Amino acid sequence: MSSTTEHEKIRSRDSENARRLLNSAADTTWRMFVPALILVPAGIFCDLKFHTKPWLTVMAAVVGLAISVWLVARQLRGDE
Repeated sequence: MSSTTEHEKIRSRDSENARRLLNSAADTTWRMFVPALILVPAGIFCDLKFHTKPWLTVMAAVVGLAISVWLVARQLRGDE
């Protein structure tokens, strides 16, 4: 009987570890892509409006990348 209980504990622990890994992957993914998905279209819009193509888009991509790196670094340090 204790074998079944031990097996259930291991299965529960594995399930919890899988859930944590999936949550971490999802959390990292949004931190990597959301800044760029917001800023690059804004840069494209501003380039078309102000006739500065491609400079505002490039600057938006660089700023989006910098924000992404900052967000992921904060996550890895455990600041959040």
